[in-house]
Amino acid sequence: MAPPKQPQPPFAKDERVLCFHMEMLYEAKILDIMAAEGADGSWLYKIHYKGWKSSWDDWVPQDRVRKFTDENKDLASQLLAQFKMLQSGKAAKQSKKVGGGGGAGRATGSDMSSARGSEERTASAAAATGRGPRRARDYELEQV
Repeated sequence: MAPPKQPQPPFAKDERVLCFHMEMLYEAKILDIMAAEGADGSWLYKIHYKGWKSSWDDWVPQDRVRKFTDENKDLASQLLAQFKMLQSGKAAKQSKKVGGGGGAGRATGSDMSSARGSEERTASAAAATGRGPRRARDYELEQV
């Protein structure tokens, strides 16, 4: 009696696909295929993401891989647009936090406190000379 025939994987080696990495879909190529642990008929695919270093190549489960179709490419572009909108929204929120709400409480027009400003002045002077500021006791020894 012949051994039971193992089903073929839905994706082939060297096939161009789209693959999820986090919440984004990226263009990829299947480098290798391996049957997943267990008898559920799922597969693992070694994926190379197009434009990424080979150090990012990864074994991924079958549910992260999509056929390279127009419908899936549209999904990838929608996910990218959503990601960019979220990022621009976060950037706008962060700039509002940094700005302090339109200048309320800033009489001098500077975001820095006076102590911070003096620290930065001494640090920049030290950086310009290549050496740190002179210690008080060294100055006294030179005077004697």
